[in-house]
Parts: sequence; structure tokens; C-alpha cells
Amino acid sequence: MAAVDGLLSLLVAQGADTLTLVEGKAPELTRGGEPRPLSMPPLGGELLRRFVEEVRAAGARERYSFSGKGGTVEFEVEIEEPHRMCFRRADAAAPAAADATAATSGPATAAPATAAAPRGEPAATGHLAELIGRAIAAEATDLFVSTASDARMRVSGELHELPESRFAEDALLALIGLDDAHRARLDAHGSVDVGLRVHDQKLRVNLFRHRFGLAAAIRPLRRIRSLAELGLPPGLAALSELTDGLVLFVGPTGSGKSSTLAALLQHLNETRSRHVLTIEDPVEFEYVGERCLFHQREVGRDVESFAAGLRAAMRESPDVILVGEMRDAETFAAALTAAETGHLVFSTLHSGNAAMAVDRIVDSFPPHQQLQVRGQLAGVLRAIVTQLLLPGTQPGRLVPAVERLHVTHAVSHKIREGRGHQIGDDIQTGRGDGMVTLEASLADLVRRSQITLPTARAAARKPDLLRELLQQ
Repeated sequence: MAAVDGLLSLLVAQGADTLTLVEGKAPELTRGGEPRPLSMPPLGGELLRRFVEEVRAAGARERYSFSGKGGTVEFEVEIEEPHRMCFRRADAAAPAAADATAATSGPATAAPATAAAPRGEPAATGHLAELIGRAIAAEATDLFVSTASDARMRVSGELHELPESRFAEDALLALIGLDDAHRARLDAHGSVDVGLRVHDQKLRVNLFRHRFGLAAAIRPLRRIRSLAELGLPPGLAALSELTDGLVLFVGPTGSGKSSTLAALLQHLNETRSRHVLTIEDPVEFEYVGERCLFHQREVGRDVESFAAGLRAAMRESPDVILVGEMRDAETFAAALTAAETGHLVFSTLHSGNAAMAVDRIVDSFPPHQQLQVRGQLAGVLRAIVTQLLLPGTQPGRLVPAVERLHVTHAVSHKIREGRGHQIGDDIQTGRGDGMVTLEASLADLVRRSQITLPTARAAARKPDLLRELLQQ
């Protein structure tokens, strides 16, 4: 879905006549001649230019077609490049679409504004759907809704409050539409991950209980983008060409690990014929088979757990297995076994760097098993990619910094002997083997004016190394 469609879906949902986008101002709807500015950050010039490019790419000059649940709506388009564009419903005098009940009437009375969802996948409705639409249009990375405070969306790392958007607990549960299985997991564990749809957009949601009630962290999932579109080094594509072993992507929450993995799998989809099995919680990106055959399984709906899904995979003849996240010793053990038996396993881990990832895997096992685990890990680990997302020099853009460890004989030997803390030295001296330190990645981004020097310094683990690289 084009980014501008998120704003047009709000226009349709609120029964408005026009949408006006002006650089430096919040988007504004007009209904019955009355202006209604949206509670969003002012539009940057880069985002406005992207909207113009999307409209042009769709072949639109003076007309633009938007397809939603209520059908296709035609808009008259006025573009005053580069600072202003306006969409006016061609049928402005006609009644709004059947599903366009004003979301501002509140959660209790608003009507659904979504397309049909796949089996077991809830679809957000009403006021929540409106807030999600705003977040999508603003290119927010996260939307936070709560019973304790007004909603906030994260745009370029900054939180922006959305007034009058607090939810009662029953209303929030109803609007997300949990099925019985997900509701049982929420009641049993205090949190649950679920996939969600609204305005034809897929989202990842973590619903969790807190001191003052219930909250949800909602992340819009963008279309699968290529490594180049994500600003990632082209050398990462070689990881999809491995025939077996374990490849880990590590970094903090929100560092783009899932998007990078999706780009790798899509590259594989375009270049090789493989059976790819994904085990996710929830399913995030949806793959359309080109050269690859994809089967995607969701924890809690299609399979009991990550570990159970990995054990079952041994009988499902995959070539490549994606494990959405490795969280416990049982999953680690199953992933190691899968990699040992000739499968290529991709997964993510919340860890600060490669050495910490190795230690976390080994330390999750009882002491009497750790020697064996180190041996397994030394034998199957192929690479660890550490990723950070940093504020770019272009407003609103986040830029990835990437550290790459390739497991050479020397690295494997250190893992086996319990000297994982020395892996950083191998990365620094392993340029000939395709390794890249975080500081080298940061220095390259500074040279290419992708990030500022203060941003690089703040992210560097070895400031002296960064300074030395920038002086070369």
C-alpha cells in the first residue's frame, strides 16, 4: 500500500471531501467546508516529495484512484510542486462509502474499516483503526495505545501524543478482536503477540498488562524491501546462498532485524528454488512464492512454540528455516539441531553484539551442558550480523549501521574454548574474510554524509577506533 493511501483511507473513514498536504504543516481534511487538521507531526519536504512520486508512479496526473473496503474512490489531484498537493473526492457531493462511519464518534459506535483478514488474524476497527491510519500515514515506526494515557506514535525516534485517544480496557480488547486462544495466552502470561490488519496494512502487536490496566505496542509492517532500499550493504545477500548452518541477526528492539531478514528471504525467492519454512510470533511479512515455496507458521495458532515448530520442521523437508526469535534454551537446542542436520537456519536475538549473542546462547543452558553447546555452536554458526538504526542526516530517515562477523576457523576455535569475548578482535582483523566492525560501518556512513559525526560517536563502542578510521 502506498504511504499516501493511509491518509486517503482516513479521508474515506471520516467522510471528508478533501485532503490537503502542505510542507511544514499537519495534513488537513475538509468536511462540509470545515477544516479538520489531523493530530500528526508537520509534513517534511522529503515525505511530501515521496507522496508526489507515488502519485506519479501510479500514472496519475489529475486523477488518482484509491481502493479500500468500500470500493474504489476517485480523487481529483492538484499538485503544486514541491510544497503542496490536494486530493478532492470526485464524488464529494455523494454520500461517503458504506464503511465510512466517522471514527471520531468513538470506539463504541465506529464501524470496521478493514479488509478481510487471513484465518485467525484479527482486524482492528473503529477509533483504533483511525489511530493506526494516522500512524501509517506519518510513517511512524510504533503506535502505543493504553488504558492509562493518550496514544503516542514514534516518528523518527520521537514520541508524538495523539489527544483524546485513551481506551477503556474492554473497548481496547474488542477493537483488537482477540480470538479465544490469544485471549487465553494474555490471561495466562500477561502479554500476547498477535498479527493485526487495518486499512489493508499488516501490523505486529504486543498486548500487555501493566500497573494501570492494558496497553498495546503496535508496529506497522512495511512491504518487503530490498537490501538496497533498506540501505544495507550488498554483501549481506551472500548469506542467503549458504547451504546450511545458523545465521543470527542481533541488535536492540526496533533495529530493523526483521526487515533485513525479509529482504534476504525475498532475495532468495528471486534467485533460488528452495522450500522455506518460517516459524513466527506473529507472522510478520507475507511472502509470495516466485522461485521459492513458502510455508509460514504462527506460534499459538499453527504450532505450540518455536521449539515445537523446529522439531516438526525435521519432518517437513525445508531447505531454509526462519525462526522469528530465539528466546530460551529449548529453542536454541532445536535450532542447533536443525542447523546440524543440513538446514540453513536464520533467526534473531536481542543482544548488543556478536560476543554477547554467543554468551547468551551458551549461558541459557545448565553448566553441565555448556561444553556440548559450545561445540555445537562452533560447528554450525556461520555468521552474526549486528544492526543499529540511527538518525540520518535527512529529516525523518533512519539509517542502518551493520557489524558483520563471519565464523572462520579461528572464531570457531574461540567459541569452542569459551573465549567468545575475544570475537571482537577477530572482527577487527577479519576484513579479508568479509568482516566489518561497527566502527568501520559508522565511519563509512559519516563519509557518505548519511549520519552526522556526533551520531557516530554516540553509537561507537570504540571511539578511538572510529577516530582512527575517519583519519585514514
